[in-house]
Amino acid sequence: MKRIISILFFIVTLTNVSLAQKLTAQVSKTRVAVGETFQLTFTLNSGGGNFRAPNLADFDVYSGPNQSSFSSNVNGVASVTISLSYILAAKKEGKITIGPASVTVSGGSTLQSNPIAMEVVKGAAGSGQQGSNQPQNPSTPTNENISDNLFVKTTVNKTKVVQGEQITITHKVYSRYQLRGFQDVKFPDYNGFWSQDMPINQQIQVSNENVDGINYQVAELKRSYLFAQRSGKMLIEPMMVDVVVRKQSNKRPRDVFEQFFGGGYEDASYSVKSQPLTIDVQPLPEANKPADFSGAVGDYTYKVELSKDHVKANDAVNLTITLAGKGNIKLIEAPKVGFPEDFETYDPKTKNNISVGATGVSGVNTYDYLFIPRHEGDYKIDNLSFTFYNPAKNEYITIPSPELNIHVDKGDPGSAANVYTPGDKSDVKVLGNDIRYIKTNDTHLQPKDDYFFGSGLFYTGLISPFILFIAFIFIRRKNIEQNKDAVAVKSRKATRMAKKRLSVAEQHLKTNNKESFYMEISQALYGYIADKLNIAGVNLNKENISALLKNRNVSDATAAQLIATLDNCEYARYAPSAVSGDLNSIYNSTVELITKIENEIK
Repeated sequence: MKRIISILFFIVTLTNVSLAQKLTAQVSKTRVAVGETFQLTFTLNSGGGNFRAPNLADFDVYSGPNQSSFSSNVNGVASVTISLSYILAAKKEGKITIGPASVTVSGGSTLQSNPIAMEVVKGAAGSGQQGSNQPQNPSTPTNENISDNLFVKTTVNKTKVVQGEQITITHKVYSRYQLRGFQDVKFPDYNGFWSQDMPINQQIQVSNENVDGINYQVAELKRSYLFAQRSGKMLIEPMMVDVVVRKQSNKRPRDVFEQFFGGGYEDASYSVKSQPLTIDVQPLPEANKPADFSGAVGDYTYKVELSKDHVKANDAVNLTITLAGKGNIKLIEAPKVGFPEDFETYDPKTKNNISVGATGVSGVNTYDYLFIPRHEGDYKIDNLSFTFYNPAKNEYITIPSPELNIHVDKGDPGSAANVYTPGDKSDVKVLGNDIRYIKTNDTHLQPKDDYFFGSGLFYTGLISPFILFIAFIFIRRKNIEQNKDAVAVKSRKATRMAKKRLSVAEQHLKTNNKESFYMEISQALYGYIADKLNIAGVNLNKENISALLKNRNVSDATAAQLIATLDNCEYARYAPSAVSGDLNSIYNSTVELITKIENEIK
């Protein structure tokens, strides 16, 4: 046993020297009853030797040390870790501390793990092993401990806010197993909130997080910023997702080499969902609320500018208001400006430049008002202040605007106002003329008494909606009949999905990327068989595949060819340099194999 552990530590040293050296300890639970079994695991992410376990005199050791290792590739960074685990049961009640373990790493230095505090309570009547000295292995999910090993969590940075205040919400998956992928992700609708999603990379980042003394792999699936549109108790529904994890298989690896390269593990899918959340949204305070408050919540700056303050009558002027800051800026409407009655005004043009970052939603809104003074004189535009509510300071803040004075000289006799707004030709108008847009090109004239009503085209258009409706009903019913059988629908899509996978493999074929090529070939065949035979992911093994293919009248030779191809792909994924053969031939034989199964299967 010690020799095997030393070999594994030596292999990890060669493959993982670039990683930060770290020895961590974790337990499956920190509160147990006397005689209740739990798992203690020591994990090393770099090479080492001379492992020394802590003093476990206060516990019965049912199993251990059990060694395991696995490799992973996250965002292009490869890593290999090795773990030693024990199955323990406490002998007595009380507070017990599991001391640190130690290991010697490269350079001769010694790493120590973190100590773990345990709380041991009195055992329940009838607890214990009840005639069996082999406790259940916590590394295999069951109905009893799946929630301890895999769960999804929805969190918010605050549960009590005012209406319009920003809330940060995150959806994370926590797993004690290696995360392999996510399917059928269903996020809540955020009813009653305006939401803005945080942009994330296509490849989900995986990190480590310690929860109550237990380390988890954590994947953040989504982060959003919410702004409540009304006050009251607001419910955020649970998030649901099917998580694919790699867990230890009940089949024992044949040798140490197979165990090191992933043997003894299998992928399984579990459906998990988060707990609902309730947000207490308080209405904005009425005390000291300014009359011009329009619903802006956050922290803002405000600027007002005139394109010119000395013009002639019938000349156009632009008033620009710039609002910048952080908060519900996208929901803020254009301020109402009280122009003098002698001004001809137009609806403002709004430009939004909104960004979403790590701290929330921010941006700049620009409101462009176009107006035309029609008579000479001196005019004033005032009451342009802007008010917003700052949740951090819990107060209304008013930003005053300087008084804008405009001097209008007498316009030229018979002059017309040329109004021009850059970037939009449709806004060019000529004022001061009675007739606009006279057509001077050739005009099509219609013969007298030639009416569309009563013509053949009229009756065709009249009955065509009924014909199209009947055709729609017929096609819809046929489609419903075809989709009633979920298994048949899944089977019809199997070949199409396999071809899609094979197209990805073809890209790796062109770049001579053997490892990725064999991985895509394997996934294409497994996915095709799972959909075609309606096999759940947990039952997708070679024995079941062979038996089901035989039941569907697929020849033994074809089934044997499929199993041989899967074996070659799995071997090539872990030792691509040891596999020979023309990738083009393997790709073409895989296409022919799927075609052959499609022709033989009943």
